[in-house]
Amino acid sequence: MKASKPTTKTRSERPFAALSRSRWKGYLDNPSSQLMLQTTCGRATQKRFLVDIAKVMDVIVSNMCLRTRKVGVIAQNGFFLFTWKTIAEKAGLEEWRVKQCAARIIENGWLESVQPRSMRTGYYENRAEYVCLASIKRVTIKYIDEMGLTKAFTEARAAAKKSVEKLAKRYQKDVKYLLTPITMLAKFKVKRSIQAHSAPPQ
Repeated sequence: MKASKPTTKTRSERPFAALSRSRWKGYLDNPSSQLMLQTTCGRATQKRFLVDIAKVMDVIVSNMCLRTRKVGVIAQNGFFLFTWKTIAEKAGLEEWRVKQCAARIIENGWLESVQPRSMRTGYYENRAEYVCLASIKRVTIKYIDEMGLTKAFTEARAAAKKSVEKLAKRYQKDVKYLLTPITMLAKFKVKRSIQAHSAPPQ
């Protein structure tokens, strides 16, 4: 009898993500007892809204890089950032609803979202043109601490270090390269190109 091949766990099945999900299940059973789930005015948040926030946080944590806490996935050509649209699809919610939940999540200090810009290669009326890149979403240490996940995160992060190093060896890339957003790598390339073309001739 042949031994069956070990099945690879999905990202949502990783122990850290599963633990975060279980925390939310307990909080949703009695949300009024949790100060962090109340509004800034001290009122209990509507249960339906909390359920959707839990769905969004589940997708975010399940797809969080345990080394950098950025939301996305490592690819051979860099780190692929998840957009709000991607998160919405994975959460089974409308994008507008995800952004509504995200506003509350960011207000609570559980997530940071930075919108970088990049310079276009061309110019218009002698002015540089800029384009917005995919936002860099990063789960905060505050979320990890408030959810009582500090010990679990430390252990998961240490294990992830070995996984990333294996990927770097397989792809023959630096770990730093794999953890840098693809959009940022492209931005740096454009910037170097502009600097090269604008440099005075030697």
